[in-house]
Amino acid sequence: MKNFQGFYGELNAEQKQAVDATDGPVLVLAGPGTGKTQLLSVRAANIIQKNLALPENILILTYTNAASKTMKERLAKIIGIKGYDVQVGTFHSFANSIILDSEEAANYIQDR
Repeated sequence: MKNFQGFYGELNAEQKQAVDATDGPVLVLAGPGTGKTQLLSVRAANIIQKNLALPENILILTYTNAASKTMKERLAKIIGIKGYDVQVGTFHSFANSIILDSEEAANYIQDR
């Protein structure tokens, strides 16, 4: 199993810059197959290892269920079981969970 440095070493200079930016949110815009999943997984692991946030306080959003699943698995490979505590999901599932958890939104939907 690779450690953090092994995964970090596979990133290019721009990706490493995003991983090293541990202050605040980061928006990653890139095409298919460019390493977004890897970058976001390593960045979350970096933040956790530096004790800048607890795993359960990190949110990673992506467009596909496949990318979401891959990130969870990769985080577990990088930092162990606590990688599964990172909140990883799709934009759609996250928005849906907000609506379902919001009493006000539920009332609004029922009124329509």
